[in-house]
This record gives sequence, structure tokens and C-alpha cells, in this order.
Amino acid sequence: MKKTSNKGFTLVELIVIMIILAIIAALLVPTLMGYIEEARAKKYLPNAKSCLDAAQAMFSQQYGRNDGVTITNAVVSGARDVATGNQDQDITTTQFAADILNLAGVPDGSPYLFMVGVGSMLQADGPVQGYSRTIVPADKYTVYYAVYMETANSKAWYYYNGEWTTTNPRLNNTSLYFSDKNIVLSGPDAGIRIQYYLISNHNPTYQDKTVSIKAFWDWLKAME
Repeated sequence: MKKTSNKGFTLVELIVIMIILAIIAALLVPTLMGYIEEARAKKYLPNAKSCLDAAQAMFSQQYGRNDGVTITNAVVSGARDVATGNQDQDITTTQFAADILNLAGVPDGSPYLFMVGVGSMLQADGPVQGYSRTIVPADKYTVYYAVYMETANSKAWYYYNGEWTTTNPRLNNTSLYFSDKNIVLSGPDAGIRIQYYLISNHNPTYQDKTVSIKAFWDWLKAME
């Protein structure tokens, strides 16, 4: 009578299988997490675009109201803090900022962070070497940059050179896109100096005179 074998896996074989599965998981998990993170980021892109469109609409409206105003004056009044140099402003508590967010219709109120950058009229350092772009008053009311975070844990979206991306143009103090004087160095907007307007900020660490605090900019530049 022929005997049938009921031999199963040996301990060594099980260990080998577990090692192989662990290697496969180690290769696949980062890729899957990347897909999940990208999907989550794209979920909030429509809100980012709505905020940008609303901001541009408000700045365009302000352009008509400010016709004849001295070119070096700030576009929006009532800021909590006006930093020196480029006149970057924290306008989170102004009616102008509230109108932008209401016009955008962002769900659940204002986002964790929303900041835009328009063209600055300040040319104290002279023309940008290598660029022949003519600065006109309309630049000061044109949004060339934006950063948007829906929540404290969501990936940031950035708008520059006419496109949305999750690549931080100021990552780790690099100067691939912006100089240390906030001048756009490449792309269709090259030669434009950026003046920032902080519209929404719910980071409790940086809610006091935010725009002029170096730590705030270090935080933004570290995001990836």
C-alpha cells in the first residue's frame, strides 16, 4: 500500500517565505503610500484653485479702486504687520481677506494656510541682472505665487509660473525659482519680484506678526 505524504513546510521554508514577503512589502508600501498621499493632495486642489481665483478677482477689483494711488504703496490696508523691505503683509484679520475666502466658498471656513504673492513695485536694488522685464502697475495686482494647505497635516499646493504643483519652490532655502530677494528666476514670470499677502493662517505657532518672523519662513521652506 502506497503511503501518501502529509509533509508541510519546514520552519526554514516558512522563514524564507516570510523574508520574501517582507521584501515585497518593503518595495510596494512606499509606492502605495505615495499614491495615497498624491490622491489626498489632489482632493484639496479644487479648493486651492478656488481661493486663487477669488484672490485674483479681489486684487483686480482693488486695482480699479486704487487707480492713481502711488505705485509704491501697499495694495491692501489694515494689515496686522507690514514687514520691512518688500512690504509683505499679514492681512488675515482684514475684510479684504474675509471677502476672498467668502468668494472662494471653501468648505468648513478658511484653510489652514493660504498666502499669495503679487508683483512688488519696490525696485530698491535696481533691475534684475539678465532680465529686461518692464514692471507695470498691473503687476502689483497680479497673483504670481500662492501656497495652500487645507489642514495642518495635508500636503501643501504651490502656484507659480502659471501652474499648480506640490513642489516647494523655496525648499530648504534653494534658489532654483526664487532669489533671496524674492525675485522669480526662471519660467514665464522671470524678473518679477514677489510681495506676499498672508490671507489665512491657523498655525498657532506663527500667528503673531507672522510675515516678519524668520521662523515662519523657515517653516514654509522646510515643507515638502
